[in-house]
Amino acid sequence: MKKRDGYLLAFFLIVAAVLAFFLNVFGKGAGERIVVMVDGEEFGVYSLLQNQVIVVENAFGTNRIVIKDGSAYMEAADCPDKYCMTYQPIAKTNESIICLPHRLVVQVEGAAYLETDGIAR
Repeated sequence: MKKRDGYLLAFFLIVAAVLAFFLNVFGKGAGERIVVMVDGEEFGVYSLLQNQVIVVENAFGTNRIVIKDGSAYMEAADCPDKYCMTYQPIAKTNESIICLPHRLVVQVEGAAYLETDGIAR
């Protein structure tokens, strides 16, 4: 490998890093709803445009999700580590909050609606 090859490789790595940064920061659109999944099954779909509190109670435990001002966050959980409560509020497409002990996933979805069964997703 020659010196010019090293410069070319460094250039492409810098371009890739800058592109990844901009896609991560600016590539995610604002979400319109959250999907709450428990143990791989859909628990509910909720709009980010409506302030509300969602309580998820199941065999694994209880979580309280708050939707406020277009974002969602985990307000309370009775899991041992409470790691899910340390997540920042989520509001952009494909952001998520995960509570492993309760097998709960909260994910933000964008504007694509599927009206196949009468439920907006």
